[in-house]
Amino acid sequence: MKTKYIDMTMQNYAKELASNKSMPGGGSAAAYSLTLANSLASMVANFTTGKKKYAEYESDIGNILEETDKLFLEILSMVDEDAEAFLPLTAAYKMPKETDEQKELKNIEMQRCLKNASIVPMNVIRKCSQVVNIHEELSTKGSKMLISDVGVGVQMIKSAALSAKLNVLINIKDIKDCEFVDNISKEMEELLEEICKKCDKIYSEVLEDVR
Repeated sequence: MKTKYIDMTMQNYAKELASNKSMPGGGSAAAYSLTLANSLASMVANFTTGKKKYAEYESDIGNILEETDKLFLEILSMVDEDAEAFLPLTAAYKMPKETDEQKELKNIEMQRCLKNASIVPMNVIRKCSQVVNIHEELSTKGSKMLISDVGVGVQMIKSAALSAKLNVLINIKDIKDCEFVDNISKEMEELLEEICKKCDKIYSEVLEDVR
């Protein structure tokens, strides 16, 4: 890709997403959603640090800020990585298959590309697990003035996780390596159960706080 999506304005990225191009797509949007959730966590922590009312959590909030800063570029890069993983897959679909040798080469390349394409959304789910833990901590240690932002954050995390699941599933359904499929499926479902449970619990608590 000539221009990275993360270097675009929000307006231009949204227009690219709205176009009739195959990229960016849902996987890229899911990664961007998680980026925003991580930024919301950072914002809550930034508004909490230095406040006398939350002095007992100052060290913990400092650690949160370090973690969200570290995660920022790691997650944001996935907005482009999802699309970059899709490019070789589209090329593999177009490979000729007239001869047995061509069919074999195409099959090998397809399997390789499908695995690579499933890894990016799986990594998004893994990062969702990290970011939801940050929001969970902020729900008790962060400034109550920004508790609604924690609620928004966990909804975006849940959306990113469930969206990434769809992108994992659509790629692994044609992978013939059963061990690879079983391993990634098991990890994905375990992480999603934990992520969704935490997101729902935190959101419910936030609702009670804001009412």
